[in-house]
Amino acid sequence: MLGKRVLTGKKSPSPENQAGVETSPTYRAAVDTGGTFTDICLLREDTGEVFISKVPTTPDPDRAVLDGLAGAAAAAGLDPAGLKLLLHSTTVATNALLEGKGVPVALLVTRGFKDILLIGRQNRPALYDFWAVKPRPLVPRRLTFEVTERVMAGGQVYIPLDEGEVEAIVEEIRRAGVFSIAVSFLHSYANPRHEERVREIIARVYPAARVTLSSDILPEFREYERTSTTAINALVQPRIADYVARLKEGLKGITGPGRQGRRPPGLFIMQSSGGMLTADQAMRESARTVLSGPAGGALAGLFLARQTGRPNVITADMGGTSMDICLIKGEQLRHTTEGTIGGYPLSLPMLDIHTIGAGGGSIGWVDGGGALRVGPASAGADPGPACYGLGGTEPTVTDANLVLGRINPNRSLNPALTLQLRLARKYLEGKIARPLKLTVEEAAAGMIRVVNAAMARAIRVVSVQRGHDPRDFTLVAFGGAGPLHAVELARELNIPYVLIPRYPGVTSALGMLYADVRRDYVRTALLPLNDTEPGKLVDLYKPLEEKGRRELEQEGFSPSEIIITRQADLRYRGQSYTLTLPLPAGQLAPEDLAILRRNFHLLHRQEYGFCREEAPLEVVNLRLVALGNLTRPAVSTPVKKKGSRLMPEPLEERPVYFDDRFLPTPVYRRNDLEPEMSLKGPAVIEQSDTTTLVWPGTSVRVDQWGNLIIHVGGR
Repeated sequence: MLGKRVLTGKKSPSPENQAGVETSPTYRAAVDTGGTFTDICLLREDTGEVFISKVPTTPDPDRAVLDGLAGAAAAAGLDPAGLKLLLHSTTVATNALLEGKGVPVALLVTRGFKDILLIGRQNRPALYDFWAVKPRPLVPRRLTFEVTERVMAGGQVYIPLDEGEVEAIVEEIRRAGVFSIAVSFLHSYANPRHEERVREIIARVYPAARVTLSSDILPEFREYERTSTTAINALVQPRIADYVARLKEGLKGITGPGRQGRRPPGLFIMQSSGGMLTADQAMRESARTVLSGPAGGALAGLFLARQTGRPNVITADMGGTSMDICLIKGEQLRHTTEGTIGGYPLSLPMLDIHTIGAGGGSIGWVDGGGALRVGPASAGADPGPACYGLGGTEPTVTDANLVLGRINPNRSLNPALTLQLRLARKYLEGKIARPLKLTVEEAAAGMIRVVNAAMARAIRVVSVQRGHDPRDFTLVAFGGAGPLHAVELARELNIPYVLIPRYPGVTSALGMLYADVRRDYVRTALLPLNDTEPGKLVDLYKPLEEKGRRELEQEGFSPSEIIITRQADLRYRGQSYTLTLPLPAGQLAPEDLAILRRNFHLLHRQEYGFCREEAPLEVVNLRLVALGNLTRPAVSTPVKKKGSRLMPEPLEERPVYFDDRFLPTPVYRRNDLEPEMSLKGPAVIEQSDTTTLVWPGTSVRVDQWGNLIIHVGGR
């Protein structure tokens, strides 16, 4: 399904070679693979035109990516050989971990630490849940091997590595047919030599094996989290490596016959931190892509916050399977290294995004107590909602919106797929309405209220529970289903404004166009801040800075395209966990450390409600972020007006369900709405990738960028 061609920048002459012969224009693509749809954005570099497309996600996701790119290019009139750059977010690592489809992994640990993944931490995910089930260990005990060696916290070797024992263990792993090996030795962040020597032994004894060292993936203290992260990388790395290799090979075919001289497009993979990984790094450090999917939406939210002058926004990306929520305050994205995925710690830098199982494909059901529930199970892309007519027999949120008139019953998702209201009503009646003794419309409205309540709770997690007042924010809603539910969520949370981007259904893909290549580095320090000279911190940062610049220069970035930022993890001495604060570049002065101390106390008070200004502080980890600037064409020029200030005539008027009754509601085509136009609800605004629902009592206007700004009320 390809959206209309949209001009977002001034046209320039077609590119020509030195001989004056016209050549095909170059363009870049951003592709976001979701559980239901794969979203594709093509950006023509000479004109700034954007072309959008959505295709169903396939069981082999690379097939949807490659076929979707070819189809989108053809529909946009672009030569596939003009593809210069592909920016891609993928759910391959996420699905491998959550669905238990990763490869078998063997784990080598220091003698005495065989049960580190079994023991874990004492904290419980649900404190008062007596039936809480602990997730299975990432690596079974029978594939966890103890190695005789010991490194002290300061990096001194206490017990040398028993290399003969390692050889015997590797041979046993080879006979077991396990080819992914994780190595996590005690204090290897301080001295990685034993782990590096094990890799050399594995390369000699079992060259087909793939090896993940904790000193490579996470050279940071806390043995359990480091071991868990290392095991996650070993579990998903073969899947990601194979997937990226297939994608790279498929992209070579884009050059086409007779174009052997054309270079294949560059491939970058979105990582959990909101930066891009090179394809080769993604194939090695695959755990960095586990939360790849939601990151593009957060970047799009940051861009919209800056573009529209709304520094505080909450993004709500509601797709077919899940909803991803991110709070942005003061035009700053929040990062964390204390994430979990499927109950397993993942201590790599990632955007602080909260995800719940609530999407257009979320299935409604009645539990054993007779209560209506929605999700987390989803109909996905196959068979999809019942109204798709592809064999789905479970009522979903999309079916409910269709029954309530909020989605056009005559809408075609693609030439072969038209929504079928009859099927939506049939399965809603059989699975929800009849068991609960409701009408079909009441059952549909009940499903919407239930899923909205779950999404509102999730937004409170990132706002109210962290000391932020939702009334100070704008709700940025996107995804295929987000604009349908945005106003109800804002009303529930007293959020005064809702912003709907120009291309809501593919906003996460568009967000990737604003990403840079990012490398994260960390070094455990454990230094008392009050007794540390500024020059010592600078000396500790130098190796990280040199490594960051060297690796990005090897990727082709010039020194002027590289940006280095410093961060430090601090805590009150004796605390278990830390807060991360920025440090200035260059030489540090005593006043810089005084500012760091003051900022820590302020942040601690904001996060936890108190601070202890007299308590000594400890620098736990030194972090460094190296960014390689990916130059990009401008895609944010104001929308050109056609000259008319009069509201267009609605396409039709149809009954839409609001507050327990149907109201006659005008339906508008979004492309007919120009900047400075406004209207009052109720209204339905349709476009190729989504539908926006404007409730009675609210108003909507179009800003200069083509965004819809809905005034819900309040501030």
